[in-house]
Order: sequence, then structure tokens, then C-alpha cells
Amino acid sequence: MMRATPTQQEGHEWARYLTYMEAGGELALEPRALRTDSLRAGIVVCAGLVAGAMLLEHVASRLLAGSTLDSAMFAMLLGLGLGNAGFDVGALRPGSRWVVRVVLPLGIVLLGARLNLADLVGLGMRGLMLSVGVLCLSAATLYTMARWRGIPGRLATLLAVGNGICGGSAVIAVAPAIGATEDDVAVSIATLALLGLVGMLALPLLGTAFGMDPVSFGTWCGLVIQQTPQVIAAGFAHGAESGEVATVIKLVRISLLAPVVVLVGLTFRLRIGRREPRQPAVLTLRGLVPSFAIGLLLLAAIASVGFFPQVVISFGSESALGAVGTTLNTQALAVGASKLCLVAGMAAVGLETRWQTLRRTGPAALLAAACGSAVVIAAAGVAVTLL
Repeated sequence: MMRATPTQQEGHEWARYLTYMEAGGELALEPRALRTDSLRAGIVVCAGLVAGAMLLEHVASRLLAGSTLDSAMFAMLLGLGLGNAGFDVGALRPGSRWVVRVVLPLGIVLLGARLNLADLVGLGMRGLMLSVGVLCLSAATLYTMARWRGIPGRLATLLAVGNGICGGSAVIAVAPAIGATEDDVAVSIATLALLGLVGMLALPLLGTAFGMDPVSFGTWCGLVIQQTPQVIAAGFAHGAESGEVATVIKLVRISLLAPVVVLVGLTFRLRIGRREPRQPAVLTLRGLVPSFAIGLLLLAAIASVGFFPQVVISFGSESALGAVGTTLNTQALAVGASKLCLVAGMAAVGLETRWQTLRRTGPAALLAAACGSAVVIAAAGVAVTLL
């Protein structure tokens, strides 16, 4: 019996929040009747996780000399723990998804307040060249492993593109273009999410052990970890500068998604579509450019030319407070707000991640993707160290 070919609108709803987090796709909110009672609850729980994560960061900095563990990492781990502790957290979903949809992109935009546009352009060009190399290496390794393990070509394509660009969103974008089945999509997303979690936890430890500088480590994370929130968590776990670099490099990787969808779709149509005319390629390019990446660039441009105003607040001698005044640094305010938004986003992403989803990995696909990821991690680590 033939399995139906999914489209981007049908069959992928359970993972559509990944599309928004990673590449600017739309994330539909729950009906108003469901949101009324639980939107606040989800937001309050995320706020509580943020407070707990910041407390853990403070404790770690006191107990572990020289610790660079960031609250973003702690927030995602706390969210993962709560979301998979056996409680019914379905009522929190409207709030956590609102945080993913609104607060996390806002945090990425505000990150531009502490970036210099000249440095950003140089970093972006370097990141683009390295990202293309990572994508090619991922494709070569995954296709080699696919032949060895007998993995179908469509599944290998999804794993290669997802591992090389941006995890689940790349899988969802490419799946309709190659006629992939729902099972292929589910296995690919679960496999890449699992490997991304492992990378998020392992890379900060490896970076510290190898003594990597902030720029090299941030570049490494941005190149090899699959999903955007995992990149942010791992990057900031090594320090603020590493987190900034990792986020920028990751956004550069995401910029490759649209041309890759076109290239893969046309290749499928020319080579495979002739043999399987009942499964035509469908190219869907909407929503592949993240709007928050544009916002980050605009804010970085404002910061680079010094257009962040200093707001002076003062009271006259006749006021109840007397003659007092202060100066509000709006750039520092944006930087602080960025940190809070990113930490809240990490907490919400942790709540949205389910171990049940990760169990859908197939042994052959997991082995192939793990080998491909290991090769990419090793090669990218050497490249960023030498270049």
C-alpha cells in the first residue's frame, strides 16, 4: 500500500514550531478558547524557569572558578526536565509557544545591539564559506553512509540537508520538494534533534578542554549544531562573545536553505522524478528567510553608527524626590533585554521538546547521521582553529 506524500501544510504540524525557531516560518497559535486559560500559565512557568536558570548561573559562577556556564543552557535543561517529568504540561503549550514565536526572535533581534556591523560582515563572509563546506561534507558523508547501511535516498537527503543547514526546518522545507513520506520526516527530525541535544551538551565541554577562544568556539557551534536554540544555548554556555558569534554563523547557515531547496527539488525532478512520475517535486520557498535575521542586521547597523540614544531622566528640586536625575543607556537596556528573551526562549524550547518524539529515530538512520555529524564536527573544529 502506497503511503501518502506529505506537504508542508499537511502531516508536519507536530514539528512546525521548529520551522519558526530556525527559519522564520509561521507558527500557528492555538484557538482563542484554548489560549484564554493557559497562555498566562505557560508564560509564568517560563518566567519561573528563567529565574531558576539565572540562579543556577549565579551559583555555578560562585562554586566553579572560571565557570562560563550560561543561564541559556540551564534554562533549556530545566525546560527539558519539566516537560518530560511525567506531568501533563499540555496546558502550558499556548504560553510556551507564544514565547517561542515572539520572545525568542525578539531576543535574536536585540542581540544586534552589541554587534559591530563591520565585524559582522567579515564574520558572515567567513561563515558563509565554512557553511558551504559543512553542507558539502555533510552530504558526502551521509550519502556514503546511506549506501553502506541501505538507507533510502530520500531519507538520506533529508538527513544530509538537516545536518548541514538547520535541522528540523530544513527537513520540513525539503520534504515536499523530494516527495518524502511522513515516516521519513519524523525519523529525520527526531534523529537530528537528538544529535543536536548531544552536541549542545558536549561542545562546551570540548571547547573548554581544547582551550578554544570565543570566536573559534562560537564559529564551531554555529557550523555544526543542528537547531538554532541549541546553537544559542551551547554558544552562550562558553561566554557572551561565543554566543553572539554562534548565533550569527547559524543565521548565515540558514541563508543557504532557500537555494538548497531549489537545487534539491530540481535535481529530484530531473533525475528521480522521471522514474516516479506520480510523486512530482513541489518547491515551496515561502518562509525560508528569517525576519529576525533582518532585524538583527538593522539593529547592528544602528549600534555601529552610535545611534542608540542616552535618555536623561531628571526631577526638579520641587519634586517629592528632590533634585535627582539619571541617564538611561538604551543600548545597555537592549543588551540586557536580549539576554532575558533568549533565556526565556530556551526554557520554552525545552518545554516543547518531547522524548517520545526523539524515540522515533531508526537505528540505521541514527548511525548514519551520527557518523556524518561526527565527521562534520571534527572537520569544522580543525578548520576554525587553523583559519
